[in-house]
Amino acid sequence: MHKPIKTYAAILLGTAVISQSVTYGTYAASASVSVPKTAVAADITLDRLGSVALKSNVSVKLTDMDVFAQPSGNILIYTLHYSNDSGSSVALIDYFSSITMPGGTVVQGKPITSDSSIKRIPAHSSQSVVYYVNIGKAANVNGVQVSVFGWDFNSSDYQKRLGIFTVPDTYSTVVPMGRSQKMMMNGLPVTAQAESLQKIQMNGKTYLKAGISLVNQGTKVLSDPGYKAYLKSSGGSVFSLALDDASSNFKVQPQEKKIVYYLAEIPSYMITENMQLQWALEDDVLKVILPVKALRLPAISAPDSAVPNYGVKKLMITRNAVETQLKGATMNAENDSAQWSLQFRFKNLGNKPVTLPAYEFAVKTAEGYSIPVDAKALANLSLKPLDEKIIDLGVAIPLKLNQGTLQLQMSEPPAQDKIIFPAASYQVPYSLENSSVPGIETLFENSYGTFAVKLSSYQRVPWADGDQIAAKIAIRNATSRTVQMPQLKALIKTEKNDLSGSAKMMGQNGPVSLAPNETAEMFVIANVPYSLGIDQLRIILQETSGDEVKQFLAFNTHSLTNMVDNAAAGSIYHIQTAGKKAEIRERRSTVYSENNSNLIYTELEMTSEEARQSKPARFVAFYKTPDNQYYEATVGQSVNIVNPQGKNLITVWSKLPLSVDTSKLVLYLGAGMAEGKLAEAEGTITEYVDTFGMALSPSGAPPASNLKNVDLFPYSLSINKVESTLNEGTDVVETLIQYTLTKNGDFETGPYEHKIVLEFVDPLDQSKEITLTPGTDWTIGNNKSYNTTLKNSLYKKLAGGNIRVNLYDEFQGRRMLLGTEYYPIQYIKTETKDNDPK
Repeated sequence: MHKPIKTYAAILLGTAVISQSVTYGTYAASASVSVPKTAVAADITLDRLGSVALKSNVSVKLTDMDVFAQPSGNILIYTLHYSNDSGSSVALIDYFSSITMPGGTVVQGKPITSDSSIKRIPAHSSQSVVYYVNIGKAANVNGVQVSVFGWDFNSSDYQKRLGIFTVPDTYSTVVPMGRSQKMMMNGLPVTAQAESLQKIQMNGKTYLKAGISLVNQGTKVLSDPGYKAYLKSSGGSVFSLALDDASSNFKVQPQEKKIVYYLAEIPSYMITENMQLQWALEDDVLKVILPVKALRLPAISAPDSAVPNYGVKKLMITRNAVETQLKGATMNAENDSAQWSLQFRFKNLGNKPVTLPAYEFAVKTAEGYSIPVDAKALANLSLKPLDEKIIDLGVAIPLKLNQGTLQLQMSEPPAQDKIIFPAASYQVPYSLENSSVPGIETLFENSYGTFAVKLSSYQRVPWADGDQIAAKIAIRNATSRTVQMPQLKALIKTEKNDLSGSAKMMGQNGPVSLAPNETAEMFVIANVPYSLGIDQLRIILQETSGDEVKQFLAFNTHSLTNMVDNAAAGSIYHIQTAGKKAEIRERRSTVYSENNSNLIYTELEMTSEEARQSKPARFVAFYKTPDNQYYEATVGQSVNIVNPQGKNLITVWSKLPLSVDTSKLVLYLGAGMAEGKLAEAEGTITEYVDTFGMALSPSGAPPASNLKNVDLFPYSLSINKVESTLNEGTDVVETLIQYTLTKNGDFETGPYEHKIVLEFVDPLDQSKEITLTPGTDWTIGNNKSYNTTLKNSLYKKLAGGNIRVNLYDEFQGRRMLLGTEYYPIQYIKTETKDNDPK
């Protein structure tokens, strides 16, 4: 990036074009044409040269000369200032000029493209015209002569030399250090001066930062003229310069002084004495670069010192003042690294919205290392006027380095052909982070009061195609007064992974304010790949107030264990989730089998242990095998409010491969959460907490030999009798079913998804099925009746027999035979009348 360009700069051509006439050094003319040889002081203008008369009341003066090296030949420019004090306009076609080099070479000058349209000088006016010539390899303007000619048709060569300007040996094209230069920019008088040169080494690279002051002496706003800028060393090497972000597209108000900064990357071995900054413009038509002005840069000065602890620094971003501050920094030691958490603040002090550049951050150590800082939070960050944002930065620094002398460097974002340069540096205050271990309280203080905090539990459970980690955090008010809890958000990190992108802070319907010794419990939840091993976990809680974010507390845990309670088969488990306390037990589990899979089905009885009305927890469920395979399950339950000791029936089911041993399953249940709190109504569950396991005892009873008291919980069905009638000679068996259907009203239940299937098998072994829904197709009550018919043309040949009735429980399209009973067919002969002969 910092390869020298030797004596050429043409390869640095850009898109800047000449858009206005440029006048150089047009002040304080003298009467003499040449400077006395006794004068030895360096001149940066040609004011002491006299003027040449073109005709009566018309004169011309040489006001500026400069040269710029490029591969096709060095371009020399000179400026002639025409003054017409006569009463009529002057045609410039009547005059021309040429350059005579010290070696005798003569080259006629031509106007640059932007001045080629100047054909006349109106009466009582003046005008400057810039001319250019290609002078080959020559690079010095001292001793160069500019001859001015007019047409004279009486002479042999039709031309007459009207005068000669000789550039004195004391003339310098470079403005010396400490001196200013008057010049025209965008048609406005401007005073320019080199103010500073800084050398900064960062990330193994060396940068120079040149500051140039501009004083707008005009009456209009000065905008960036679009000059190309080059840095030239005393040895002749040339480097491209670029305005820093704060100076890009600068504007200078009338009479205002503003310093703009240019940046360049150079080799570390480069000698930095007698450096020059060269402004230039590209003439697109002529395909040459034209010099504007060169300024000698001062000696290297020390870079700006770092902003002190918690200090504020203002930056200019797209002409808006933005206040920056390293607002907070805490450190936590993990293994061989210091894990730093930094809070960096931006505030837009301007009157327009501003989008922050994608600044890069690095921490610089006293030992000379530069360590990149993760600054993803800065992406696409915009600030409205007076808007303030705090971003969180994280960096790991080896513990062997001095942690008390760190500096945070903020650099402009990288871009093609752009130098990455520090915009500011900030001292990093040294502060250890609050920490805790699972199950043990840690006291800490902040602006809210004193709190005792502990990590109550850590659970890792399946979720979709990965895992979910859920950490329950208890925060106790350790003061003697009521305190208000702030709004919190969470970050989660492992040894090598930042899980904060999926981290969520879940309240457990706890109090907003805490009385003395009162505890609030909340969950921090994140999703992880199931294959990711986690031995250490770091949880950071940040308090948020509007857009301000700062660290509230942090946990560091090691040797994590999955704290999932497990209940033995047939036992009762007591759910301790706040506001959802209940006891739960397995009522029954059974298996619906098919040729290619099994369906495991579980019924759970849950009894509220709350002292007031409450809505039960909405469960998420998985079936777990002994080899830690998890099968997501569907849960059916009521969302109705239950009274103290109120009961709920919960159904759970899942399809399993035939290879899974259903006798060794454990059912995992957790309280579902949605929108940051425990889920109660219908809707999508996004997380779950307080997971526990229940060992199951799947069983299946053989089909009963009668259809009395069939268990369809919460329903119970008895077929009291079945009367089937077949009339002689007909093909229809009329069947009347009398049944009793009851329902246990002690339980709140979700939608009942079971069906009753009655299969009627006639004496011909032909069958008919009827599918019924308890409570709708068959209503609740005693000795209810239901009629159906069996029809077959072969019934005309029957004279009796039995109907076999099979009763099935159908669930999710799978059937289980519950019982069978036989009922006789009553055959009724047709009566015939005897013939009465007479």
